[in-house]
Amino acid sequence: MESPVVKTKKGLSPIWILPLLALCIGGLLLFKDYQDSGFIIKVQIKDATGLTPDKTKIYFKGLPVGTVKSFAVNPDLQWIDVNIEMVKEAKEELTEDSKIWIVRPEVSFNKITGLDTLVKGSYFEVQPGNSKIPGTDFVALSSAPALSSRVPGLHLTLHSQHDVSLGPGSPVYFKKVEVGEVVSNTLQDDASIETRILIYPNYTKHVTEKTLFFISQGVQLDANLPKLSIHIDPLKTILLGGVSFMTPPGGKELKTSKTVHPLYRDQQAAENADNLVIDLLFSVENGLSADSEIQYNGVKIGTIRDFKLSDDYNTVHAKAFIQKELRHLLVEGTYIYAVRAKLHAGSVSNLGTLITGAYLNLIPGKGKATSTFKVHDSRPVDMTISTGLNIVLETDRLGSLGYDKPVYYRQVQVGKTTGYELSPTGQNVLIYANISPPYVNLVRENTRFWNSTGIRIKGGLMTTMKISTESLATLIAGGISFSTPDDKDMGNLVTNGQHFSLNADPDDEWLNWSPELQLGVIPEKLIKLTPVQKEE
Repeated sequence: MESPVVKTKKGLSPIWILPLLALCIGGLLLFKDYQDSGFIIKVQIKDATGLTPDKTKIYFKGLPVGTVKSFAVNPDLQWIDVNIEMVKEAKEELTEDSKIWIVRPEVSFNKITGLDTLVKGSYFEVQPGNSKIPGTDFVALSSAPALSSRVPGLHLTLHSQHDVSLGPGSPVYFKKVEVGEVVSNTLQDDASIETRILIYPNYTKHVTEKTLFFISQGVQLDANLPKLSIHIDPLKTILLGGVSFMTPPGGKELKTSKTVHPLYRDQQAAENADNLVIDLLFSVENGLSADSEIQYNGVKIGTIRDFKLSDDYNTVHAKAFIQKELRHLLVEGTYIYAVRAKLHAGSVSNLGTLITGAYLNLIPGKGKATSTFKVHDSRPVDMTISTGLNIVLETDRLGSLGYDKPVYYRQVQVGKTTGYELSPTGQNVLIYANISPPYVNLVRENTRFWNSTGIRIKGGLMTTMKISTESLATLIAGGISFSTPDDKDMGNLVTNGQHFSLNADPDDEWLNWSPELQLGVIPEKLIKLTPVQKEE
């Protein structure tokens, strides 16, 4: 019987293939886990309420980039150290000047934040910095920081001396469309306020070098009677405050801006920013107030602002804004006076100002440019109008006549009175009147004028009594009437400054005069009128 022969097999036994394969796979998994693992950062916080290990996340723009792993009380018992594992992709972006803060629900009268934490709990938020040096140790901020300048859009700095109710997140509007937000609002050492805003990328084209920024008022009541208007901004603006802007045409679009832009207190102040500023001095008794209008020929050309009472409490210093296109009116000879309601015994004027409020009227003069004016309590007594025919009527008493009383021809108003004063000798009253251009031909040398105010009574108890009035309008408001003789008796045309007597009542024959006179034609000799001169 043959004995068995034992042969030794050289090489690795197949039984080791599986263990070795498992070892390689395990090593590969360990290496992959090492490659995919994040890194640990430490964040110091004051209060860990609402934070849970392995559950609380840290987010960047809504994307989770880390998880809280553990807590430890700092040896000084003032802080809590939070260890957070960050994803490895965040390592290059997390620099030493990055900002980290806790987001918790907050509800107040003008602020609602962190409502999403009611579902997912409190969490950390991170904002990358600008440094190139990596960071792993941080101190959490007490609240969310201002948006970084790295955020896309147009970052601008505004400056204001006025109180503002703004905060991070307050909206920025253009034509009532939200186009940006307030980044920060900081009180400066000089008590001014610096407001930083962000205009979103899609709307930066609406901001130019001419753009004007102003504070949104939320609810604004304009009670400039008889017009009453209420301007209400969106609810978000009422709660959080806001900034609006307007952009006049012609400006160059801003790509970047290091300029500090003024932030005006309201839209009216912004609109006045490009206007001329003048200084006014007037009596406290004239009824003017802030926002009172300045008019020229019945058209608003400016607004009074910024009242300041003098030390003697009798006069007021004020600034006013005038449209810059009208700078030629602001000269030394310009006369500015207050227009307000006046009630005398027998005379009532400017009743409309009882509703609209007193205003200033401007009469242009000639002289050198100036920016300081005295406001008179009444119009100049020798005021004349540059168009039409200016005449002077002489009477022994003023009666109920005064400024802006109508002048009638056949009960049709053809002019008005423009002023009055005593004659140089004090024996009679001079009333200045202007006949409108279309009716200049109606006035001749022998034209007769009379006071048509009130009721005329002729006759008596023993004779026929005749009661008459010119018209209901003259009975109520007063006025002057005139009539011109027929044909050759009318006399020649008169020039500017002609004097006439003002009769108390008309003769009967005056009321029957009916000459044929062409209207709308101004004689050649009256085209260039000279101002009315007062008699010496």
